[in-house]
Amino acid sequence: MIPRTADGAPAAGAGATALLLAELTRNGRISLRLACSRLTTWESLLVQHVLGRGDVEFLAAGPAPAPAPAPDGPAGAATVTLTRSPLAGLSLWAPGEPPGPEAERVGGLRVPAEVLDAVGEETRVVEAREAADRYEADTLLRTWEKNGELDERLARLADWVERVESVYILIGRDVFSKSDAGTNTLTRQGLLTGLRASPVDDWRPADRLFVVLAYCLFVSGRSVRFEEFNGLQLSATGLREFLLDRHAQYCAALDRGPGSATGLTLLELAQLVRELMHDVDRSELMRYRRINGLTFVKNERLLDFPLPRDPVTMPELVARHGRLNLGVAPTGDVRADLRAMTLAAVALDATAEADPGPEPPAQGAVGELLAAVVLSSIVATDADYGMSSSVRDLSGLRGVRPGSPDGVLALKKGDFFCCCLPHPTRMAGVGDETAPILWRSAQRMMYNRWHFAPGEYDRAEIPEKRHYFFPPQVPDIAEHAEHHHGGHVASRVRYTIRAPGAQVWHPPFTVFGHGYRGCYDIRLVRMEGPPFTTAELAEAVRHCSLVDELWRTLAQGLQSGTLHVPPVAGFDRSWYESRGWERLRPFGLATRTPAALTPVVLAPATRTAVRADPV
Repeated sequence: MIPRTADGAPAAGAGATALLLAELTRNGRISLRLACSRLTTWESLLVQHVLGRGDVEFLAAGPAPAPAPAPDGPAGAATVTLTRSPLAGLSLWAPGEPPGPEAERVGGLRVPAEVLDAVGEETRVVEAREAADRYEADTLLRTWEKNGELDERLARLADWVERVESVYILIGRDVFSKSDAGTNTLTRQGLLTGLRASPVDDWRPADRLFVVLAYCLFVSGRSVRFEEFNGLQLSATGLREFLLDRHAQYCAALDRGPGSATGLTLLELAQLVRELMHDVDRSELMRYRRINGLTFVKNERLLDFPLPRDPVTMPELVARHGRLNLGVAPTGDVRADLRAMTLAAVALDATAEADPGPEPPAQGAVGELLAAVVLSSIVATDADYGMSSSVRDLSGLRGVRPGSPDGVLALKKGDFFCCCLPHPTRMAGVGDETAPILWRSAQRMMYNRWHFAPGEYDRAEIPEKRHYFFPPQVPDIAEHAEHHHGGHVASRVRYTIRAPGAQVWHPPFTVFGHGYRGCYDIRLVRMEGPPFTTAELAEAVRHCSLVDELWRTLAQGLQSGTLHVPPVAGFDRSWYESRGWERLRPFGLATRTPAALTPVVLAPATRTAVRADPV
């Protein structure tokens, strides 16, 4: 918030623009580049002109003045009104321009007339280029209308919008949004439905532009591309520059010449970017996304992270659990060793199922192996807590015919689970709140899994009323995740990492004739700073490779009939309320306490689990 001076007088000079800078960047929580990207052309240019000037004054908020285009105050100066709204943040209104009715007035800037002249001149240059690029977009839209394709494309766009969690795109002062945390102009308020019912000539210019540009964004990389402009201005020029930049980055990642992409239409350029994206996923650079929870923006980046992106050696905690509790001696082949651990855990679960004994392990040996991987990722990244979620019973994915979605569509939220664990020591200060925090997070992930489950099927195979999101495919790293999200606030989620599987540089996770992505993961959380780094993101990705091997081993054995794979047990309300994580043997290893149960060894010939005789 821009504060008043101690005596209520205007703040002047560099102090005034320093206050403006603090408000724009939310006191440094978002970059100036990102802050300016959500402003209109005129606003952004004004900010660039006034920052650091000594002849700009801040005027504290008072009664709203009547619009007056004439200069006020000192000779040659005029007042720019400043307002704030929850999602749009700070807005700057030209002298005489009435602020939006929903905006909170926070003050004004008295700006020299020559600065306003320069800003106006530069704005006209930018707007001339935008008008030329809009002509191309408008021509494409009218071609769709002439060919009778427009209604189908609008219906498709409306469906794509429903498959992404948050859309909050600005075109000038107009907002195109779909969010549970703010406005919803696109679907709940019926903007897209209204466009389908009216001819293009009756649309606002911003509506015409949004439809074409959003369509091109999806073509370039599914609906997650919408999120790259969340809280930002979307323009015809801006989209072309975005696609050209992405094309250049992808060509550089693939060591290819960029060719003549500048001569392509927007739709052709979007299609080319989409084609290159799949090749980049098998390159030495990894696509990931940076997320800012303050603005909803999710920007794709490339990280120098050569394949195969598996751990070079088995993480020590997982290796110790394998040796002591599963009887698997390491060979140096990480995936082969994890596969052997998984088979050993399945054998233990089969033995426990046949003879449960007085107190069978609540989460089973497979669940405990997954917990070892999750706990290792938490310790390796110094997270406060972390998790991995998926379907409890893989056989539930079986359809009436190979590849059909009826098995998935029959699943309920309770058919999924989330193994959510605390760091061995970092959450000590949370005390009795630990279990509620973990269980709330687990519930949210179970719901997300249910929501993502149909996302890799063709739209025509999913009933109209079954809502779902496209599952995440590339890793991401987020800051300020607690804003606009009640679940994150309740679970004290501020900084996060998500590493989804099956990873895009591997084939999809295929079971019963259908391939899935985003159906399991590693997620990590810090409740306080510092934010996670890309080195820690890479560590999460390596651990997700172990989760990937676990699920592929189970699926292969289940489909071939060589394994009896019981559902993953535990990780329910009673497990969390009873602090079940403290009974996990890997948790004992992580806290350097003796393992709670006697280690087991596997008889080599039968791979049957047997208890080791105490010495």
